[in-house]
Amino acid sequence: MAACGRQASPAAASNTDPVIESSLPAQDKTAKGAASWQANWTREPASLVWNDFALKLVVKYRLNPLRASRTLALLHVANYEAVRLAAREKLPKPAQALALHSAASAMLEYLFPLESPGRYQSLGRAAYLAYTTDPPKLKSYDQAWELGQQAAASLINRALLDGASLTWNPADQPAMTPGHWRPAPPVFARFPTAPLAARWRTWLEATRALGAPPPVLYDSPAYWDETQEVLRVNKALTLEQKKIADDWNLDQGSVTPAGVWNMKAAKLIEKNHLDTAGAARLFSALNVAMADAMIAAWRVKYQFWTQRPVAAIQDKFDPKFMPYLVTPSFPSYVSAHATVSGAASVVLTGFFPEAGDELQKAAAEAALSRLYGGIHFSSDNNQGLALGRRVGEIVLQQLRQAGANNSHKAGKGLRTQGN
Repeated sequence: MAACGRQASPAAASNTDPVIESSLPAQDKTAKGAASWQANWTREPASLVWNDFALKLVVKYRLNPLRASRTLALLHVANYEAVRLAAREKLPKPAQALALHSAASAMLEYLFPLESPGRYQSLGRAAYLAYTTDPPKLKSYDQAWELGQQAAASLINRALLDGASLTWNPADQPAMTPGHWRPAPPVFARFPTAPLAARWRTWLEATRALGAPPPVLYDSPAYWDETQEVLRVNKALTLEQKKIADDWNLDQGSVTPAGVWNMKAAKLIEKNHLDTAGAARLFSALNVAMADAMIAAWRVKYQFWTQRPVAAIQDKFDPKFMPYLVTPSFPSYVSAHATVSGAASVVLTGFFPEAGDELQKAAAEAALSRLYGGIHFSSDNNQGLALGRRVGEIVLQQLRQAGANNSHKAGKGLRTQGN
């Protein structure tokens, strides 16, 4: 068999795939590889590669949606802070991008300690080497690297004090009276997930007090109407509805809802050709909104401790009922999927108004998917969307107050707490 270099020997061909070698001289291959490596690290915007790394790690370490939203916010706020510090020092745009690489590498090193020690810092140094091929600019790149490390240190300090390590006392769980949360089949998890996340530190002071109206009153006609709706929908699910439920069933082992919205953001960033500063600002605003939306949802969940539809249906209508999706092990009202999606859709629409209809449709579908899955009442989803949208509106309002605009250009970012 003819090849671009030499032909594999018959013995080798009988046992393994043929070895195909490049016809380029070794020197040319080395130069081509170096150019490709350099282009990979210096391409705009710099945050995309680290967003991809982070989402893969969210899947690998099976972060739940709550933890994933916190992790992504810490990463992207650090990235934007690094760019902001470099811009304040009037460093050139390539140096601003390097500051982001520096911050991101340090953040992933901290956030995923079970990875091989030094792996992400080494990748950050690879980015540094890609930029420092021009000796006259070395001083600005060294300064950028240090500013990135400074930004990461600030966010790591914040992470240590944000309440995410609080330990819950199971004795604080309220009695499992009718209408209140109790372990749901088929998992029957004895304790609910992360009740103290309701106390986590929000990124924005203005989102800390956000809540939702009281849920539909248990045992009222309206309550049983909602319960029957879940039962009726689940008994007549179409293939399309099942697909929607499956597509948005983003629990541990997936990129989670926050990851999906980051992926949507990445596509819009590339389509609209945002530079490093603009993309970092967008990712920061988006992930702050989703993290605060998740905390707000958890605050409502553990204010009211409402039971899931499966409990209501089995008690009142069908003791053998099982929903299409596995019921999560925390209270029902409000839907966190809906809350996060409401916040994300508002922020992304603020940056990309031309995509607003598509983004709002995606958020509504995310909320509706939980009804199709049989794990949320309609009011959980509707109030979750409304709560998330309020978070998103606060984020956009603060961006405007900080002097930013929605034209994809770098502007002042959010004034987050402790950053």
